Amino acid sequence: MSDQFLSQDELDALLKGLGEEKESETFRGGGSLTDIEKDMIGEVGNISMGAASTALSTILGREVKITTPVVEEIKHEEVNKEFSGEKVVVIIEFVEGLKGLNVLVLQKDVVSKIADIMMGGTGEGAGEEIDEIKLSAVSEAMNQMMGAAATAMSDFFKTRVDLTPPKVEVMNFDDPNVSFPSMETDPSTPTVKVSFDLNIEGLPSSKFIQIMSSKFVKQMYDMFMKLRKEEEKEEEKPQPPAQPQPTASASAQAVPLTPSQQPVKAEPAQFQPLSPEQPQQAAVSPDKLALLFDVPLTITVELGRTRMTLKQILELSVGSLIELDKLTGEPVDILVNGKLIARGEVVVIDENFGVRITEIVSPKERFYAVQ
Repeated sequence: MSDQFLSQDELDALLKGLGEEKESETFRGGGSLTDIEKDMIGEVGNISMGAASTALSTILGREVKITTPVVEEIKHEEVNKEFSGEKVVVIIEFVEGLKGLNVLVLQKDVVSKIADIMMGGTGEGAGEEIDEIKLSAVSEAMNQMMGAAATAMSDFFKTRVDLTPPKVEVMNFDDPNVSFPSMETDPSTPTVKVSFDLNIEGLPSSKFIQIMSSKFVKQMYDMFMKLRKEEEKEEEKPQPPAQPQPTASASAQAVPLTPSQQPVKAEPAQFQPLSPEQPQQAAVSPDKLALLFDVPLTITVELGRTRMTLKQILELSVGSLIELDKLTGEPVDILVNGKLIARGEVVVIDENFGVRITEIVSPKERFYAVQ
């Protein structure tokens, strides 16, 4: 072949170099997202929002699903035009592993329903109004959701990813004075918009948006490529050849059993059963017991208990009545350092309340109380 033409090996090397150069180009704000960057954002979004949906499902006691994200690119100066009316904006600042801002934009009515369910309601007639109590409840939900998402990202990238507690606020994008939280110094810099579908059991489906800066995407991409190269290196490592295992007959012929290795008759061990009915009593000398006489203990008389939802607690006021699980005339519990030891009846001594012990709890019942 003439020297003016490249050989096949040289062509392969050239094409490989061009491919690696194209793959190494990352979203630095000057160009469009590559396919590999979109796939990376989608994969990380699936993992992080999957963990967040599990956390929200635990909080609400309902099934929560967040669908596969849709990734697109917009200019930072045009983010405001993507939204209209009042929205709930969640500002998330990553401070370790990844650094930068992420912003979530959610429908106001959906957030109101989530808060209503957290406070003991059904979420169906919650309306769109969000007061300070609902905003506080949603802030706690977002804190747990984003904490779960950060943990999932830490596991994925194999490095610690941490963030500050999210800031939740209501923004009216119809107000010309309202501007989206700044994540880019140059307004014309491209920004990543990721759209999710949020499905909560018993509520209509809704959308929420995640906005990420180009610098944040660059950090994720670098970590993603580093992780992928490490995995490729692990796969390329030669595996040691498997050593053939000797057969049982060969082993038996090669190494004869010594007398100490001859089969012996084995019997199951016998143990004395331990049960609450027969507690083991350890003998303690009076001198040793006297060392504990000066130890202070807290004695509590429990009148009764009840369970209430967060909504019921917030509705309490002066004069409210709380119904306990004790009946009138039923003995009250006497606890020492939180452990039940006796029961008694409430009496009045001069102008103070007291309790007359009517029953000492049996060792069996005390055994179960310690569990």
